[in-house]
Amino acid sequence: MNPTKSKILEALNEAAEPMSIGEIAKAIDVSWATAKTNILELSQDKLLNIKKFGKNWIIWVDASNETMETCSKYRR
Repeated sequence: MNPTKSKILEALNEAAEPMSIGEIAKAIDVSWATAKTNILELSQDKLLNIKKFGKNWIIWVDASNETMETCSKYRR
């Protein structure tokens, strides 16, 4: 894991609430594009959760790494 990704995870773990890409970029002193690229890579590795609301991306660390079971699991 590169230093930027480590800083992103550290910033999110210290945050009391989800953050936007801009807030993360400002907190770790990198460009918005660099933050977004690394955040998307961390998301693909399932270390972060991302939700897009309009023009904004909201990022948070999921405290529970449990998979959610759906009713389709119980269908025959």
